Amino acid sequence: MIPSSHHGSFSGLNRLWFMPGTPAHVSDGTLVVAADRVAVRWAHEGKAKEGELVLSGPGPACRGDFRDSFHAESGMVLNGHTQGSAVRLYGTYSAGDGSPAWGWRIVLDWYDPDHFSFRMFNVLPDGQEALAVDLDGVRVG
Repeated sequence: MIPSSHHGSFSGLNRLWFMPGTPAHVSDGTLVVAADRVAVRWAHEGKAKEGELVLSGPGPACRGDFRDSFHAESGMVLNGHTQGSAVRLYGTYSAGDGSPAWGWRIVLDWYDPDHFSFRMFNVLPDGQEALAVDLDGVRVG
């Protein structure tokens, strides 16, 4: 799914927001990219975190299974599609207390062979989006 010219390791700053308009929590981040998966590593409050997005599916339609050590949940299934040099995935999760489900969007972008971008967005029930994670990596080595 991800072209071989974009496989490898990428490094950059990982920015994490809990609330829009607040300062980002910043740490060093890495992405390890293969045809069907992206491993991501970062830190929060000095503690190492890691996650993995596994991609599957035929043609432009795809599925993403995401897990990370930051959330205590079992992971999230997202569905989406490839579009040019990007994969766009979307899933929902329960906000609890009978509230409407929230959305989670992940966008992978390999706009050139030396850069790889991993972004995650919270999607409110009314459709508004808030950037939650931004790791724009530069090829290492």
